[in-house]
Amino acid sequence: MGNENAANLIDRILADAKEAADKILADAEASASGIRESRDAEIAQRAERTEKEREQQIGVILNGCRTRAELDGRKETLRAKRALLDSVFTETYHRMLALSNEKREALFRTILLKEAKENDVVSPAKADRGVIAHTIAALPFSVTLSEKDAEAEAGFVLYGDGYEKDCSMKAILHELRNAEETNVAKILFR
Repeated sequence: MGNENAANLIDRILADAKEAADKILADAEASASGIRESRDAEIAQRAERTEKEREQQIGVILNGCRTRAELDGRKETLRAKRALLDSVFTETYHRMLALSNEKREALFRTILLKEAKENDVVSPAKADRGVIAHTIAALPFSVTLSEKDAEAEAGFVLYGDGYEKDCSMKAILHELRNAEETNVAKILFR
């Protein structure tokens, strides 16, 4: 019976050891499972946060791109409008240069009556010398026609006591543009 008791004792020790090992293994698997679930939950939360941050960053980038595109579009529109305004005033200048002598004389008379004073000197553009001479002769006060031509394509320069007024077609158009550009733009770009 000695061998049988020893075999039973060994079997019981082995069974107890196996049972203890199985319990330790089950506890370890439960602990590992809990750690895995906790890690999986943390990974899912991080993934969700990362996805939200990514979507926010994409939104910021897209909004920035959209804003820049809108600004670029507005700049291009303004550039096109500015080019059209320049074109309108350039065409106006060419039409001013093409005015008949009768219309030029009426324009110059209006300017001289408004701007000139007795004894002023009028220096005409070479192209307008004859028209200006005719206009001056009909003024109700005396001004002198300069022997020297003004350095202008059309119109004249008025010299008085201590002042000089550029009454060339370019200067007239420049003043007109400064005064009326906004109104012209309103008409063109309604």
